[in-house]
Amino acid sequence: MDNLSTVRTYEQFRKDFPTWLVNIGNPWELFTLQPGYVISQTFCVIGALLCLGHALHRGGRWPFLWLGGALSGLLIEGCFYFSPFGETIWLSPTVVDLFGQRIPLFIFFVYPFFYYQAFWAVSKLQLKCRWSEHIATGMLVVLFDLPFDMVSIKFLHWTLHETEPMLKERVYSVPWTLLLFFAVVTFTFSYLFHNLRKWLDHSTIDRWAAGSIRAELLVTIGAVTLSLSLGSALFLAFNYPLHTVLGIPNGAVTAGVFLCVLTIFWKFDRKSNRRMPYRQSLVDHVLNGYIMAHFSLYLLLGVTLKPEDATSTGRHQPVGDCRKAADNKQLCLNTVNKANFDFHCVSKLPADGAYWYTICGTPFENRSEFVFVLALITFLASLIHWTIHYDFDLRFKIYDFVKKSTAPVKGTNKKIQ
Repeated sequence: MDNLSTVRTYEQFRKDFPTWLVNIGNPWELFTLQPGYVISQTFCVIGALLCLGHALHRGGRWPFLWLGGALSGLLIEGCFYFSPFGETIWLSPTVVDLFGQRIPLFIFFVYPFFYYQAFWAVSKLQLKCRWSEHIATGMLVVLFDLPFDMVSIKFLHWTLHETEPMLKERVYSVPWTLLLFFAVVTFTFSYLFHNLRKWLDHSTIDRWAAGSIRAELLVTIGAVTLSLSLGSALFLAFNYPLHTVLGIPNGAVTAGVFLCVLTIFWKFDRKSNRRMPYRQSLVDHVLNGYIMAHFSLYLLLGVTLKPEDATSTGRHQPVGDCRKAADNKQLCLNTVNKANFDFHCVSKLPADGAYWYTICGTPFENRSEFVFVLALITFLASLIHWTIHYDFDLRFKIYDFVKKSTAPVKGTNKKIQ
């Protein structure tokens, strides 16, 4: 199908537009080519719907948080794919793809799934310092995203711009800059989601009690739109002077920022107001268990599947003759990084100018190392979430018991005559 910007008759437009807007793929064919991708999509969609059910069950501001996560995904992914500076990420075809198969529908479920789980966990910490609360939210989203990206990029669920300097430095296929970007954008979203409501509506003291629908919608939309611009500015504030000016590797910059903010979080978490939580419902327990299953799933995919068996036929970085190109936007076939993909499963290489072609997965450089890192992430994430949701100090119970036992009886005089 030609690009919709080209001149065409009305009949051609009527014929092409429905497929361009929404394209439906064959689920079984897609599962045969990339089973892990289909499983991952299904898991994320179910996770997002589970979070939505939990939000509606709890009420208050939680449904607006879920909506904010979904809108954030729409805005961020839209900027990635429709940027005037060109695309930097290409996702493999899915069952439902939008806008000329540029954006898969499932990606809009990933953001509310990750955002909601992070906010839900942090709400249990009852931190005194709100800054550390926003830090914790951003770091948890990075924790959720890391195994998701590690498996997705290695198994060709999507590919990244091979010649973009900002994406060149990677840790197990994941660009360092991408992790830092998601951390700061989530941090700013958390800050704005809570503070915009406080600035607009002074009538509600409880941070999770809903105000008027109008105020909550304004806050949600405001947090979504401002978090991307302010988060991008904060990202550049870290990256530009340290990496671009001073030449510090992106990995060192990102690791340094994460270590600093985690130290700040640790300092204030020791002074938190954490106490025994309210009684958790069955829906709460299911939600808590589902995020632990998230890490186990990607560990299982890394253990059982072979990346060299994966093939992806769809939109990819346009191929060009880099000897003649004046920029680095095109993919050079003779210098492509074969640690990410190659063309061993096709008989003919894509021609210059091609943007729709087939790429083939490549074996792990060190499968044991990759699986070990996934297992380590799974262990740490499970320990963190078990501690947040279930592991409470016995002193909290004793404190509550003593407080109730020493409370004055109603109607009696506290002062002894």
